[in-house]
Amino acid sequence: MKKAKPMIRPGGKTEKRIKTLLWRFPKADFSTNFGVRLPLKHPAITPPILKDIFFGVYESKEAELVGKRIATDDVVMEIGAGIGFLSALAAKVTGSERVFAYEANPQLMDVIKHVHGLNQVAPTVSNVLLGDGEAERTFWLEKDYWASSLIQGSPDATPIQVRQIDLNQEIERIRPTFLILDIEGGEYELLRHARLDPIRKIVIEVHPHVLGYHRISEMLGWLFAAGFALDLGVIRKNVFYLFKETA
Repeated sequence: MKKAKPMIRPGGKTEKRIKTLLWRFPKADFSTNFGVRLPLKHPAITPPILKDIFFGVYESKEAELVGKRIATDDVVMEIGAGIGFLSALAAKVTGSERVFAYEANPQLMDVIKHVHGLNQVAPTVSNVLLGDGEAERTFWLEKDYWASSLIQGSPDATPIQVRQIDLNQEIERIRPTFLILDIEGGEYELLRHARLDPIRKIVIEVHPHVLGYHRISEMLGWLFAAGFALDLGVIRKNVFYLFKETA
């Protein structure tokens, strides 16, 4: 028996028109994006972030690529966990015990726990930075958490001290096969010293407004030298999928 097609295609024009109308009315507590429930009412969800979640565009490029390329046997390392969206998405496929998420912003620990609870998953979450060696680092908090970074983005950013653990030791400890990376320009410093031997798949958002195109090209060169190929068929603006071909 042929499966019936949904009357409204997820992400299609009809759904967008309906959401545009609904945006004018009081919001529900949650929105479901890529099968993951996300809160619309939480102190961490500022108006610009709420709007992106409501209209289904919040981290949608990354979610699309992760959803297409993740396998049930992948071990996932997500650096820059945000509110826990992608780690929840990954855990629904691989199981929570195979997902490790890292987030420097201590203000997001509560909302990550909330998102994971809503979706009945429990990845391992660490409130740390990853980098070259162990240290205390200055991290800049922005009003909209998604702009917070090791690099000060605005005059209003608030500096805090965050513990850094060694990236390569953590890679060796958990042996990830899938790396998800979105750290607002910190990717250049992170990948400069990274030993990516066990990793076979990478979804990365690059930030040309922070790094410039020369540094991004240099960074991609490091990944090519490490044996990764760029999947040209699934480039989503500044979000790339790279992989190691198997024999």
